[in-house]
Amino acid sequence: MRLLNTTTKRFHRFEDPRSVSYAILSHVWAKPGDGGPPEQSYHELLAIQARFSNGPVDERLLSQKIRMFCKVAAADGFQFVWLDFGCIDQSSSAELSEAINSMYEWYRYADVCYAYLADVGCPGAGAHPLIPPTQFWDSVYFRRGWTLQELIAPNVVIFLSAKWTVIGTKHSLAAVIERATRIDAAILTHRRTLDTVSVARRMSWAARRETTKPEDEAYCLLGIFGVHMQPMYGEGSYAFVRLQEEICRNIPDQTIFAWGGALSREDRFAFSKVVHPSGQRKPARRDSARSASIDSQKQYLFASSPKAFKKSGHLVPISARRLARRLGLREAEHPIYTTTPYGVHTRLPLVLASSESLTSQTFLALLACEDEKGNLVALLLRSQNPESTSESAHTKFVVGTVGRAEDVMRADDSRTQNVVLTLVSHYFRIVTLPFEELQQGLQCVSASDVYIHSRSPRAIHDADRDRQIRSALYKTMMPITLRLAPWCRSVLRRQGYRVETMSGHTHARNTSGSELQLQILPGMPPQRLRISAPNGHVVLSIGRCTCQYGQDYGFISVAILEGHEATHLAIQRAMSADHNMDHPEHVSSWAHHAGYVSKELSSKTSGGLERSLRLCLGRGMPGAGGNVPAAAVDGGAGLSLVLSVEIQQPGCDAALGREMNDAGDEDEDTSEGDSSSESDGSDGDSENEEGGRWGLGDLSRALYRRQ
Repeated sequence: MRLLNTTTKRFHRFEDPRSVSYAILSHVWAKPGDGGPPEQSYHELLAIQARFSNGPVDERLLSQKIRMFCKVAAADGFQFVWLDFGCIDQSSSAELSEAINSMYEWYRYADVCYAYLADVGCPGAGAHPLIPPTQFWDSVYFRRGWTLQELIAPNVVIFLSAKWTVIGTKHSLAAVIERATRIDAAILTHRRTLDTVSVARRMSWAARRETTKPEDEAYCLLGIFGVHMQPMYGEGSYAFVRLQEEICRNIPDQTIFAWGGALSREDRFAFSKVVHPSGQRKPARRDSARSASIDSQKQYLFASSPKAFKKSGHLVPISARRLARRLGLREAEHPIYTTTPYGVHTRLPLVLASSESLTSQTFLALLACEDEKGNLVALLLRSQNPESTSESAHTKFVVGTVGRAEDVMRADDSRTQNVVLTLVSHYFRIVTLPFEELQQGLQCVSASDVYIHSRSPRAIHDADRDRQIRSALYKTMMPITLRLAPWCRSVLRRQGYRVETMSGHTHARNTSGSELQLQILPGMPPQRLRISAPNGHVVLSIGRCTCQYGQDYGFISVAILEGHEATHLAIQRAMSADHNMDHPEHVSSWAHHAGYVSKELSSKTSGGLERSLRLCLGRGMPGAGGNVPAAAVDGGAGLSLVLSVEIQQPGCDAALGREMNDAGDEDEDTSEGDSSSESDGSDGDSENEEGGRWGLGDLSRALYRRQ
């Protein structure tokens, strides 16, 4: 590890942290928006040191955080200190990987850890500032991911205020910290070791903490679980899935699977044996709401974030032998988890269960863990393909079920789409079984081989990651500034189209240059955008839908009308009908990809030729083209959106093919010595009337003339 000398402010290298006495800093990194200077990097410190090759570094060139940390540590007798932002070469992937995997040990072997709380004021003499609510209690330090291991690992932690004065120590404040963080005081004071705490409980400590990068939700927990991983920034929440896979290979604790919603019920289960598919009765058909297919990350074995363990901290593991004894099994199963393309392959005690609380054929996988009341925990499994009669299909499962339809449907709303979205929030993965209820089905329990889908496909992963972005694109009650992407207007002009706002709307205007924008205010009628060409025009009507979803939630609607249909009355009629949430005019029904929503529509020209329009809607971002004020992006002036329109004529491909064939014929003629080939018909030569090369718009117009 690389340490900084508190006197000379120069780096020294040590191979073993146990061979040197040092102090270590725990803190929250300064961000650009905080108003203070950014943290000085390793390379910046190297550059400063290079300016003073023959003596100590001028402290005035160092950040206040480095100066004060060295001053406090030196006053306590330390010659060397370590701080993450200055002692790690972040540009070296090998060094960064070593640091991430060694971080817990570096904090563990430090003589003293100074925890700097930049948002906590200096306590007065003899004052007790820790009675909630206080600055100490509310410090952002206790809500950051990386500070979790920095709080637990060291033997001595001294908390410092914004003025670098002592607040107290970890041991003296253990009870207060436990209440603020839910970390057991016995863990903080090292009266208990981490391996005596369930995986689920350790995860729950991180459930309320944030990291700047999604990958760090996993990497900051490596030391908490004593495992090692190769960091791969860019993999997103898959890093947390990899962490769970690594934990399964090293820690025999099935509480790692017991995250998410628990099914509460008033009725009891009826149990039956898991039999060969040929001997099973075909499951009874359920109503459409009950059998709704839910594509959610909740249906996979591994969680996408520690936030999923928020309510799992009370679960504790039990031994395989104790589980076998409670289930009346002859031998204890010691499951091995093998990752396959079909999910995690393992062997679990399984029983088929039915009740009014379940929406489909459900298997209970009995886990070696229990709650605080001693109730056994079971994982709710659904067959991936319940209609199949093949044996292999009935060994492949996804996790979870939804509550009864009557429990989740609004009594005054029978719209199917609303029901499906509501079911997602009523998705249950686990259930607890009291001993007396479980005893009735013990004869039906048998150990079975199962494949459980463990990680979400990329499409579901991306949709879950971008859910908040997508929601902001299709519903809002705030004022909306809608801009046409400047590049879009240029492309359409090149194709022979003119884009303009329709008259009579005071909140639509053409701004300087190529920018065009619409203002959509609450309570006002939709705005209209006309895209016209010599062969006809279409009108896009954009605004809040006047249906119930538009009135209650601000659903945005885009209607397209052609030519004579594009009257103000027709537009109002199109957007005022009461319809479902997934109505084609609602932006919520559009396809989503990488932070954008899009939809392809068809319209016809005045000559009856069909053309395809692709509409794409995204957030207005600084630097995305157009004059987008920052206040509009962060919500200060409402919601800023950018619209693009692309038009494709189905006949253009054929026209382009003919032009290419003609060009090929000309090449052949030229190769035979004929250099005077001419283009066919009266459309002119290969250059248009402006002397430029043929563009898509030119080909389109040529096609219309030929037809």
